[in-house]
Formats: sequence, structure tokens, C-alpha cells
Amino acid sequence: MDLLLSEEQRMLRESASRFLAGTGGPGRLRQLRETEPGFDPAVLREMAVQGWIGLLVPAERGGLGLGMTEAALLLEQAGRALAPEPVGASMMAAAALAACEGNEALLAGVLAGDVLVVPAVDAVSGAGEVRAAPAARGAVLAGSCPGVPAAAAADGMLVAATGPDGPMLCHVETGARGLRIETRRTVDGASFGDVAFDGVAAVPLVARQNRGFGRPGSLRDGLLVAASAELLGAMDAALEMTLEYLRTREQFGRPLGAFQALQHRAVDDFTRIVGTRSLLFRIAGGEGDIAPAMAAALKAHASASALRVTKSAIQMHGAIAFTDEHDAGLHLKRAMTLSAWLGNAAAQRERYAEAML
Repeated sequence: MDLLLSEEQRMLRESASRFLAGTGGPGRLRQLRETEPGFDPAVLREMAVQGWIGLLVPAERGGLGLGMTEAALLLEQAGRALAPEPVGASMMAAAALAACEGNEALLAGVLAGDVLVVPAVDAVSGAGEVRAAPAARGAVLAGSCPGVPAAAAADGMLVAATGPDGPMLCHVETGARGLRIETRRTVDGASFGDVAFDGVAAVPLVARQNRGFGRPGSLRDGLLVAASAELLGAMDAALEMTLEYLRTREQFGRPLGAFQALQHRAVDDFTRIVGTRSLLFRIAGGEGDIAPAMAAALKAHASASALRVTKSAIQMHGAIAFTDEHDAGLHLKRAMTLSAWLGNAAAQRERYAEAML
């Protein structure tokens, strides 16, 4: 499909691209990886000031009141720049908070960039292995949730749990008694946490209506779309870098791009990117909630395509791309991390098949 952007959407994309270019790009990622917290809190705070975190939050609750198309445009640019900040996760957590009753003070802190809240959801059902039991002052959580982005650096988490009446969201402060975070590093240097809950006090959140991101399944599907947008940006930048290399690098007195085998490979990579972009913006531009089957289909396609395109970039660059100093490897590592998060392509194909039965 042809993506016809409004003037507002073009300005948003261009503004995001300029801002991210000014933060340092791949060079900044090299400096921050393997450090704590693995990203620059000041940059994430500036993203919040510019309205990125509140992009999906209605204007009456302090956000920009935009939609998933705008979110996808912004996150695609974050993927292109290999931004290490958990902007997609923070954006979706803010949207979920806004879709629930109350929590005005917490939401205001998140939108201002003073408080970092990240989602803790299961890859399959949303609620996963966390159970919520009623308590005098809210709820008590027990269980575990792996793969929570920036868990150790967060001030709080939106935990998807299974309560007496079904799936629910709860807010938990990261310093709560009984909460344990085991931090692990991904291949691109990002920090994720495997979180365990042992009688952790939590505040249940009540969704305003039976739609939107205030429900665990919808929040998970929104995160799948957000990750797919970043994957699109990462593979698009990798192909762009590769095409420039093919135009300038010569072999046997001819540019590499003159060899038909490499032309065919580049075209194949381009079609994978176009297919991902088409599916992403068709789903993002739809009305109502994101269908679970379509979110799974998108994540499956984006994950498989991003790995294929970024691996192809390594191969077409030759030996130089295997060095850590070359940016091509950074795009592959980011694709490896995002494609695995919340379920890889195989897992998403299974979810799609189950949803379509």
C-alpha cells in the first residue's frame, strides 16, 4: 500500500529523525551498551518533553491524542537510529495508564519524563504466570514475568496478571517488598529483567471501557506493533547502508552494485521491507483495537524479514561487516533482540494460527 502522510505526520517523522540524528546514532549505542541502565535517561526525558511518551494518550489526559500510525512513524525512526531508550515500551505503558481509571499523578509523572514505567506482560496470553489475589489495600502478586525492558532502571511496572475475574493490569513500584529483578543483557547490550513476585503489593487498574490498551491482551498487541515498527526502521537503515556500499565499493574494476547476483539480493531485501511497511501501516491505521491475529502476523513477518535483511547486509558488505566497528553488525544485533522479544516469528505464527481457528 502507498502510505500517504498528512502534513502533521510528515512533520512528526522529520522532527523525530532530526532529534535522533542529533543524539549520536550508532556511536552513542556503542558507548551505552553494557552500561547501566543501557540508555541515556536524559534523552528519554527529552523524548517525554517532546510528547513522544504521551503520543497515544488522549489530549484531555495530558497527551498528544494521536494514533498508532503516528506511533509507528516515530518508532520506525527510533529503529533506524538504533536508539537504546525503551521509548516504545514507555509509550505503550503510558497509553495503558491513560486507558484506566484514576492514576492522574502517576500518569502526569510518566508524561513529564520524571517517572519511568514499563510494561511487564507475557508473550502468549498477556497475563502469563503472574497471579493477583485481592488484599485490603489493592492486590498481592505472585509469579514471574521474564523479559521486562529496562526493569532495573524503571520506577514502576504495569504488570499483567490473572485475577479472580480474569486478566487485569496492576501497578507495582520496583522497590516493593517481595519483588526481585534478575537483570540480563541481550546481544545488542540492552538490559532486560526477569521479574519475580512473591507477595508483592500492587495497585489494581480498572480499564475505562472494554477496549483500548487498558487490558493485558491489548497492551501486548500494541507492544508487538511497536516492536515491529522498530524492526522496520532497523532493517531499512541496514539496506540503505548496504546500497551505498554497493554503489561505491569496486571489485574487478566495477562497482559491486553492477553484479546481478547482488542486485537480486538487494531487490529481495527491498521487497521484504516494503511488505513489512505495508502490513504495519495497514494495521496501525485500522479502526478499533488491534486484532490479536494481525498483531501476531505483523510481528512474525517483521521478525523474519529484519533478520533476513540485516544478515544480508553483513554478507554483502563482506569481511568488514563482521568487525564490531562496523554499523551493520549493530543492526543485526538489534534485529535479533527485537525479533525474540514477546515471541519470535515461529511463536507468532502459532499465535496467528490459534487466533484464526
